[in-house]
Amino acid sequence: MEELFDILDENGNVTGETAPRSYVHKNGLYHRTAHIWLIKEGRVLLQRRSPHKDSFPGRLDISSAGHISAGEEPLYSAVRELYEELGIKAEPSELELLGKIGRHYVKEFYGEIFDDRELAFVYLFTGNFELSRIKVQQSEISEVGLYTFDECLRLAMDDDEPLNIKEIELLREKCGF
Repeated sequence: MEELFDILDENGNVTGETAPRSYVHKNGLYHRTAHIWLIKEGRVLLQRRSPHKDSFPGRLDISSAGHISAGEEPLYSAVRELYEELGIKAEPSELELLGKIGRHYVKEFYGEIFDDRELAFVYLFTGNFELSRIKVQQSEISEVGLYTFDECLRLAMDDDEPLNIKEIELLREKCGF
């Protein structure tokens, strides 16, 4: 069964309506995501999206990210995504909410329009992790690596990349780089 998302109003409030993932992205319905950033030795962990993803296949992206399922709280979605995508068991107290950022883009992937209008809950993972112990979810991620903030900013300025410049700047401000 396809995942259901809570639909948001123009102010980012849950409306009480839900819709399947494909319908949400086909029709540009406002929904929530959790974005989790990991920093190691002054560098940002980025994932390379699987070549089979429905959007931005094979591109570098946020350390860990995912949609917030209908009825799910953003913080617990972030904890779940970290474990599913990277094999990191985080405690909710190890995630610091940096802010919420709205984003809207319309692109074509595989001959289909992908209209993504989301409100991202942006978290910084404050726990420890070892790059060598990360276990990527291969259906989502092909590899991970560490990148400088400047490299992340350059990627975020490219419209063909999924990284959001507002998030990179928020992260940079928080981490003092």
